[in-house]
Amino acid sequence: MEEDIDLLRRKLVREKTARLQAEAILEKKALALYNANEQLLHLNENLEQQIRDKLAELRESEQRYRQLIESVQDIIYKISPEGFFTFVSPVVEKLLGYTEEEFLSSHFTSVVQLGYRKRLINFYRTMMSERQDSTYNEFPVVAKDGRTVWIGQTVRLIEANGQIQELVAVARDISDRKLAEIELETTQTRLSTLITNLQSGVMVEDEYGRVILANQLFCDIFQLPLSPDQLIGHDGMETRQQVKPLFVHPECFTDRMNELLLSREACVGEEISMVSGRILELDYIPIFLDANQYMGHLWRYTDVTEKYMARELIRRSEEKYRGIMNNMELGLFEVDNDQIIVRAYERCCQMLGYSEDEMVGKNATDLLVPAEFVEIVERQQQERQQGIAGSYELQLVKKDGSRIWVLVSGVPILDEHGTVVGSMGIHYDMNERKQLEHELARAKQYAEEAQQAEKQFFANMSHEIRTPLNAIIGMSHLLYDTQPTAQQREYINILKTSADFLHSLISDLLDMTKIEAGRIEIHARPFDLAGLLRSTQKVFEMKLQGRPISIDILLDTRITNTFIGDDVMLNQIMMNLVGNAEKFTEEGQIQIIGKVKKEEDDKSWIEFIVSDTGVGIPADKVDLVFQKFKQVNPQGYKHKGTGLGLAITKELVELQGGNISVKSQEGVGSTFTFVIPYTKSKVQVEPKNNVDKQLVMAEELKTCSVLVVEDNLMNQTYIGSLLNKWNVPYIMASDGKQAVEQAKKQPFDIVLMDIQMPIMNGYEATVAIRSTQNPNQHAPIIALTASAMLDHKSIAMEAGMSDFLTKPFEPAQLLSILQRFAPAAAIDSEGCLLFNKALDRKRLSDLYGTDAAYASEMFSLFLSDVVPDIRTLPHLCTTQDWAVLANAAHRLKPTLAMVGLSTLEEKMRQLEKRARQDADKSGLEVDCRTFVDELDKMLPILETELQMLSQL
Repeated sequence: MEEDIDLLRRKLVREKTARLQAEAILEKKALALYNANEQLLHLNENLEQQIRDKLAELRESEQRYRQLIESVQDIIYKISPEGFFTFVSPVVEKLLGYTEEEFLSSHFTSVVQLGYRKRLINFYRTMMSERQDSTYNEFPVVAKDGRTVWIGQTVRLIEANGQIQELVAVARDISDRKLAEIELETTQTRLSTLITNLQSGVMVEDEYGRVILANQLFCDIFQLPLSPDQLIGHDGMETRQQVKPLFVHPECFTDRMNELLLSREACVGEEISMVSGRILELDYIPIFLDANQYMGHLWRYTDVTEKYMARELIRRSEEKYRGIMNNMELGLFEVDNDQIIVRAYERCCQMLGYSEDEMVGKNATDLLVPAEFVEIVERQQQERQQGIAGSYELQLVKKDGSRIWVLVSGVPILDEHGTVVGSMGIHYDMNERKQLEHELARAKQYAEEAQQAEKQFFANMSHEIRTPLNAIIGMSHLLYDTQPTAQQREYINILKTSADFLHSLISDLLDMTKIEAGRIEIHARPFDLAGLLRSTQKVFEMKLQGRPISIDILLDTRITNTFIGDDVMLNQIMMNLVGNAEKFTEEGQIQIIGKVKKEEDDKSWIEFIVSDTGVGIPADKVDLVFQKFKQVNPQGYKHKGTGLGLAITKELVELQGGNISVKSQEGVGSTFTFVIPYTKSKVQVEPKNNVDKQLVMAEELKTCSVLVVEDNLMNQTYIGSLLNKWNVPYIMASDGKQAVEQAKKQPFDIVLMDIQMPIMNGYEATVAIRSTQNPNQHAPIIALTASAMLDHKSIAMEAGMSDFLTKPFEPAQLLSILQRFAPAAAIDSEGCLLFNKALDRKRLSDLYGTDAAYASEMFSLFLSDVVPDIRTLPHLCTTQDWAVLANAAHRLKPTLAMVGLSTLEEKMRQLEKRARQDADKSGLEVDCRTFVDELDKMLPILETELQMLSQL
C-alpha cells in the first residue's frame, strides 16, 4: 500500500516537477514571444514611418512631374497597344479644344483627319511589330472647332517582361511650319508649271552659270537633244556656244550674252535674227536676293516672227496708205487740242488752195471756218475731247475767199496712254452733191405736189364714180320691187353683177392706196382664231356645194386659246387666199392648216397654210403673184379682177409683222404659207350679248323722221324711193345751206348728210348745226360720202358727224344705219332676236335664240353661196337632169329653214318629190322659175336682216 502510495507520490512529484518545468518553459516562451512582439511592434512603427516618408516623397515627385507636364506647351499622352487614350496632358484643351475627359478611353483615330487615319494606323503597327523604340511622324488632326491642326510627334514604346504595355507620345503643333511648307511647295509648283507652259523658251541659271530650270520650248527653239530635266546642271556658257550657229550673227550673239552677264542689268525686248528666218525677242532678268546678293539670272526667248512680220506689214501699209491719202480725193489735216494745225496732207492743200507751210501752226477754226459754222466745230471738238468720232457737214473758206462744202469725218488722235492729244479731219468735197441735193429737193417738192394732186384726183375720181355707182346699185335693188319679168330680172342681175364688180375694183384700188399711204391701222382685240378658220371653211363649203372639190381644215391642238390680233384683217387674208384657190381649182381639194410655229412667253407665231390642187402657177411666173396689177393665167384661164388681191394680202400680212410665201407646180396645185405673231389672251371671247340690243324692223321705221341732204338728183331719187318703200317720213335738202335752214325748223331723228355739195358742203353744214341752238344740235348726223379715204372719214368724225355710210351703198346698209340710230325699238318678251314678220320668227328664234353671230353667219352663207345654186334649178329642168335636180333640191331644202323661209322650204320639198317621180314633168321648169322669183322677192328682207345681225 505504502509502495503504492510512494509510487503515487513519486509519480505526483514527477508530474509536479514536469509541470514546473513546463511552466518554466512556457514562461520562457512567453517572455520570448513578448520580446518578439515588442520587436515586431517597433519594426512596424519603423516600417510605417518609412512608408509615410516614401508616400510623401512620391507625392512630392508626382507634384513636380505634373507641374513639369503642365508647364510643357506640347501634348503628352499615352495610348494602349489597342490605340485607346489612357492619359493626356491638360494642354490638349488649349491646342485642340478637347478636355482630358473627352480624350480618355477614346480611340486615337477619332481626332485624326479622315485621309490620314489608315496611314497612321499602319505606322503604329509597324512600330510595334518591329519594336522600334522611338519614332517621329507628322499628320493633321481636327480640332473641336473644326480647324485642321498639323501635329509633329515623337512616340516611344513602354515594355515590361517583354510585352508592350503602352505608347507614350509628345505632340507639338507644327501648323505654321506645315502651312508654310505647303505654300512654298504650291508656289514652287505654280512657278514651275508657269515656266514650263510659257509661250517662251525659259532657262534659269544660278550664280555660277549652271542651269537649274528650263522648259521644253527652250529646248525646241534651240534644237537641243536634251529634255529640260537633262539640261539641269549643264554649264550655260557651253549651251550658248552650242546654239550660236543658229543665229545670223553668232559672235555678236555670244558677245551680247557675255555683256549682259557682266553688267547684270535687266534687258527686255531685244530682237535677234536666226538663220531660219525666225525672229526671237530676248529678255535677260538678273535675280537678287537682296540689293547685293546675286542669285543667278533668267533667260527668256520669245518667237516674235509673226508679230515682227505684222509690224513690218503695218509699217509698209502705213507707207502705202500715206501715199494713198496724199493722192486721193480726200483732204486730211491734223490738229492738236487747241485746234492748231500740226499736219496737212497734199490733197487737202490742193482742195483749199494753201501750201502745207501756210496751214501748219495756224488755228484751223480762224483760218478756214466761216462764222456761222464755228458753233458746229466747237461742239464737234468737245466730242473729240471725249474720244467720240463724228461726221458733219460745213463750208470752208478757201485761200481765194470762195467757199467749198465738205463732209467732215472727225476722229480723235490718242497717244500710247489713251489720252486724246488732237484730232484728224477727213474732208470730202461735196459741192457737186450739194447741187444735186438742191435739185433733188426741188424734184421731191414737185413729186409731193404731184402726189397731192394725184391724191386729190383719186379722191375726186372716187367721188365722181361712186356717186353715180351708188344710184346704179341702189336702183338695181329697187327694180326687184317692180315685179320684173324673167328677162328683165336677168338684165337686172347683169346690171347688179357689173356694178358690184366695178365696186370691187374701186375698193381694191382704195385698199392699195391706203396701204401705200400707211393709213391702214391694226385693231387688235381678242378673237377666236380656231372659230375664224372654221367659219372660213363653212363659207366655202356652201359655195363649193355641187362641185367636185372638198375643203378641209387641220388645226394644231395648241390653238385652243383666244388670241389678240386684228381678226378682220386675218379674215380678209383668208378670204382672199381661199377664194383664189377656189377660182383656180376645178376638182380635188382645198386645205386650210393652222399650227403654232413658235412660242415665246405670251406670244405665238401662227403659221397658216392654204393649199389647193388647182392649175398651179408656171415656174417663171411665181414671182409675179404678189405684184400689183399682175395676173397669172395659165392654160388660158381668165378671171376677172384687178390683180391686187394677193398684193393686198401680202401687204396685210407684213403690216402685222408676218411674212408670206408661195410654192406652186403647174398642173399640180399651189400652196400659200404665211406666219403672223399673235398674243395669247387670258380672256376668252364671249358670244355677243344680244339681249341688250334692240332690233327695229323696217315697217316700224315710220316713226322715224329723216332729213336727207343730197345734191345729186339720182341719189335723191334712190334714197327717197327707199324711204318711201319703208314708210319713213323724210325731207329732202339739195345743199348744206338748205340743211341748216331745215334743221332750225323742226327736229329730225336722223340726218343723212352728203359731203361734197355746192354753196355749203357737208362738213360746214354739220359744224353749223352742231354749233348753233336748234332742235337738231344733238341729232345723229350720218355722212354720205363717196370717198373711202381714211382722212376724209376722220374729218367727218371731227366735224361732229356720228357715223358715215360710204357710197355706193345697198338698201340693207342704209336700213342698218337707220335702225342703229332710230329711236329704240322692241324685242320679243323672251329677249330673243326679233326677225322680220315675213320670216318664220318662231323657227328662227328656236334656231338662234340670242346668238346673233351664228345667225349672221348662216344668213351670209345663204346669200353668198346658196342663192346662186338655187338660180341653177331652171337650167337643170331645161337639160332634163331630173336626178341631179332632185339631189340639188334635197341638198338645198334645209338651208331655206335656216333663214326662216319655211314656206319656200315646203315648196322645195314638193319640187324634190316631183323630180323623183315618173309622172309628167312638163310643168316643173315653170315651177322652178316661179320658185326663183319668189326667192328674189325675199332677198331684200334677208339682206336687211344680215345687215342688222352684223351690227350686233
